[in-house]
Amino acid sequence: MLLTITRAIWNSSFWIVLVCVIAFSILNALSERPDSKLPFRTFIVQSGSMEPTIMTGDLIFIRRNTGFGIKDVITYRDPTQHTVTHRIVKTQLQPNGSLDFVTKGDNNEDEDQYTTQLSSVLGVHWFTIPKIGYGLVYLRSFMGIVVMISLFAGWIISDLVWQELNQQAKKAISENRGA
Repeated sequence: MLLTITRAIWNSSFWIVLVCVIAFSILNALSERPDSKLPFRTFIVQSGSMEPTIMTGDLIFIRRNTGFGIKDVITYRDPTQHTVTHRIVKTQLQPNGSLDFVTKGDNNEDEDQYTTQLSSVLGVHWFTIPKIGYGLVYLRSFMGIVVMISLFAGWIISDLVWQELNQQAKKAISENRGA
């Protein structure tokens, strides 16, 4: 009886973790596509410029097409086309009438040395899932894929072994009753 409960807990836990990992991986992959129809995008934070607000390895969700202003955290493309997530500290009206944003990382002493145009903004910070980005990066690696396949194969094999042992135990019990 205890083994049956343990097996049920193991199977449930395995499937919950597997479904969550697959769901986060798919969600992250879909949202990273520039042509994605999702109302949000996800990014994995790779530097400490926004610490302690947003930590390295966090998975951040940004909303598209929402208003934002001073003190909001935005994700944008910098002049070198790198994706950056920083806080708006002030705005600057340009001679052509456009509004540019001056940004700064919470963990940086100085403002960024460039201004960000509205067209470069990808979205505004919505929420963060701490440290899950490390796992997603690992799952994209060759070793991560090997580990996931190995875990899945191990689960299938352990389930087959469990079924065989269970059948042998039932057979032994019925033989003992018949003797």
